[in-house]
Amino acid sequence: MKSYFHDDRALIWLLLLVVIGCLLALSALGVVGLSSFWVQQRTHQIGIRRAIGATRRDIMLYFQIENLLIVGVGIALGSLCAVVLNLLLMKHYELPRLPLSYLSIGALVLWLLGQLAVHGPALRAAAVPPVVVTRSV
Repeated sequence: MKSYFHDDRALIWLLLLVVIGCLLALSALGVVGLSSFWVQQRTHQIGIRRAIGATRRDIMLYFQIENLLIVGVGIALGSLCAVVLNLLLMKHYELPRLPLSYLSIGALVLWLLGQLAVHGPALRAAAVPPVVVTRSV
């Protein structure tokens, strides 16, 4: 019986991996777009920070930590919603409990993805010269 559904299971796993990959890529593109927007909006602020002595490393660290906090809040809310939804599904449809390892692995992957996605815009932010402040006055 198990061999009868072998092709169907392989197709389901392939579809699942493609959907997960597309969702991760879309999430990364969203973070890159939003981070690029933040950098563009804060060019004046970044120039001021550079003019008063902030190093490129300081600017990079600022954007990395900011993104880490935002992604952390999103992961916490998403994990909480996943646990509550799982409890409801267990109660009404007798589905099995969601393994907590799925949540921790998902959180780690999303944290890493968020940090990789903000790295490029943070590098651009760190390259803003202090002269930017004097040009806009």
